Amino acid sequence: MPVEGSSSQNQDKTMNYAISGVKEHGDLSVNAGAFANNYRNEPDKFNPNAPPYSAAGGSIGVAHAAGHAASLSAQHIPSFGNQVTAAANVNVLATDNHRVDANAFTTHSMPKGPMPAFQTHGGGVDYQFKETLKASATMSHTPMFNQTNYGVSTGVNLHRTPTSSLDFNVGANRTDTQFGRGQWQQNAFFGLKKQF
Repeated sequence: MPVEGSSSQNQDKTMNYAISGVKEHGDLSVNAGAFANNYRNEPDKFNPNAPPYSAAGGSIGVAHAAGHAASLSAQHIPSFGNQVTAAANVNVLATDNHRVDANAFTTHSMPKGPMPAFQTHGGGVDYQFKETLKASATMSHTPMFNQTNYGVSTGVNLHRTPTSSLDFNVGANRTDTQFGRGQWQQNAFFGLKKQF
């Protein structure tokens, strides 16, 4: 099983660490990984009792060559508690030019302190035309808070080489709660990826 590790430094000098591995079995691949975010080697000057990291966890998943996948992940967030998430992706359409995927997840959150555990369920649909155009729509619901989140986005590739790509993305998000319907919040950004 090939194993890969990575690390990156944040502006506040904390570090992010990740390790992952993939094992191929014919049309199936099994992957596993672990991570720790915002790890600090020295105590926080302003909060000496703060934990040495902001989140840590791991995951295991299986993927099929046809585009189907399932995963189970868990993370510990010292300032919040624990979360466990099960997710699945199903490829609905795959041609030379078009790809459509449907996905779903459920997250069980276990906050520390007096707040009871709660669940968040969600799903979405992703569309991609070649490597040029993509679009997605998502929705999630947290029954305990009577909160529903909606999201739509689209992106277009403006330039691509074997080692880099430049994309332009636009989207909008809305949150509805028991107190009323939220407003759509728009966003737009350029994304640049470069392999060295």
